[in-house]
Amino acid sequence: MKLPQVYIVFGANTSGGTAKPGAQVLGLEVLCRMSPTPDKLRQTLRHFFAHETVHSFQQDAGMTLARDPLLTAILVEGAADFIAQLVTGEEPDAARAAWATPREAELWRQMQADIALTRTLTDKDDPEEGSPEAKAYARWIGNYSTPPAGWPPELGYWMGLRIWQRYYAAAPDKHAALRAMLAVRDPRAILAAGTYKRRGGSL
Repeated sequence: MKLPQVYIVFGANTSGGTAKPGAQVLGLEVLCRMSPTPDKLRQTLRHFFAHETVHSFQQDAGMTLARDPLLTAILVEGAADFIAQLVTGEEPDAARAAWATPREAELWRQMQADIALTRTLTDKDDPEEGSPEAKAYARWIGNYSTPPAGWPPELGYWMGLRIWQRYYAAAPDKHAALRAMLAVRDPRAILAAGTYKRRGGSL
């Protein structure tokens, strides 16, 4: 695979990064706002380079959100964070992980309920603002500036990361597991393989 071109721009203060096949665009004004020191900016740039590169390859693989839109979005973002973590050796968002780890069981239950609620949607649907489906989706994805009360933003990224961590750990062929992260062909099978389990049994 050929690495994508990287474009660093001053944008509209709305996006830190986005990707299409062969290219990624990073919003410098957002990344600088997230990074109070030069060292933090370097760390942020490394993460975004890796994360958005994964998305450019996912686009090349033809992945869509046509099935299980919330679950697929969680797996797509989680895969990008998981591979970025492999590349950089750093937790993508340490504060978010610290908040979520002791709450993983309750978060898992809420995520499963929200996935079931949004399962009938497709990537062409636009659920009515304020509807249960819209709230369920927005609880996990696309809420960087407006997370649920008391939650860190974009918690779906962390949940997806955790699913892929378990999936990867159990996979006998690690290269095949990484390829699965770029394609996300069977979201429900991936979820089953990466299911959260309490110590001593299932959730």
